[in-house]
Amino acid sequence: MKRSLDLDSSGEASGNKRPRLSQTSDKDRSQPTNIEAEDLGLVRDEEFWYEDGSVVLVAGNVGFRVYRGLLVRRSEVFSDLFSVPQPQDSQLVCGCPVVHLSDTPDSLRELLGVLLCGKKYIQKNDIELHLLSYRIRLSHKYGIQDVLNESIQQLKALIPTDLARWLAMGRHYSARAITAVNLARLTSTKLVIITALYMCCQLPNHVLLEGAAHPDGTTDELSRDDLLQCLDAKSVLTHTYAHGIYSQTSIIVQGCRSHASCGRALDSIRYTAAKRLTMDIMDTWDELLDKYDRTKVGDAALVSLCQCCMVNLRQQVWAHVSYRWAFLASYMDVRGQGKDGGVEEEP
Repeated sequence: MKRSLDLDSSGEASGNKRPRLSQTSDKDRSQPTNIEAEDLGLVRDEEFWYEDGSVVLVAGNVGFRVYRGLLVRRSEVFSDLFSVPQPQDSQLVCGCPVVHLSDTPDSLRELLGVLLCGKKYIQKNDIELHLLSYRIRLSHKYGIQDVLNESIQQLKALIPTDLARWLAMGRHYSARAITAVNLARLTSTKLVIITALYMCCQLPNHVLLEGAAHPDGTTDELSRDDLLQCLDAKSVLTHTYAHGIYSQTSIIVQGCRSHASCGRALDSIRYTAAKRLTMDIMDTWDELLDKYDRTKVGDAALVSLCQCCMVNLRQQVWAHVSYRWAFLASYMDVRGQGKDGGVEEEP
């Protein structure tokens, strides 16, 4: 016998309560009441209100008249939900049972768009992960595994978990990193957690505290442990970045024929890089180094590096970035949650 379910705002199912159904007044409970949506104060969703629909889902004050059979076929949770016999005095809207959900209208509309219309996810239209967040949370909540699996792959594509794709990705450090952490936690996508936490470390503290707001009125916030981990990691990353600046810009290679010029260029690069006050230890300095590359700016440039020194410097930067990426999990585990809780010593 299947048990009744109550779906709360956290996306978890509980066997203690059944979903809240609209009830009739105490005046007459002998027959089901069949009324119009407007009589309940509901706004009919413009996109998902089918005249031949068999169930009305209510999110906030918005009603979605859709197909019970389709939801049952795609979702074990909906199947369990609809299998629970409803009281004789249950209220009907347009002949359909009414089921109140804790989801927001925007998030439910996104899920129904996938289930009923085969709506495709387009990354460029969702820079801040709003739509992907709706898809992952609701497909996880309602046990729609195919949608969840596809959405997790989209999350991995947006938050690279290998160095080549990371370097190819345009930098976009925003509050979406907070959303990515929470989605990765929800789905146990461990590699995304590491990269997303690193992205969070590039954000100002006030953004970490305020969280990531979504258009549907919800806000993603880091858990206390993740917030403390980011705050601790920031100091480690800052120290690592500063160490890298001085270790990488202190060498004039053998074979250099313009020591004085290259020395001035290295001093200028060091000064410019230090002023950035960044914690991005994965910065390859491409734009910065291009300004000092004699093959790009010409021999007449007042401050530039010879080809020999420039090639060496780019190799040094790349070696440091590759090393740091390999040990990124250690950098993000400075609070001692891993095997040794330490940061690998710089080469």
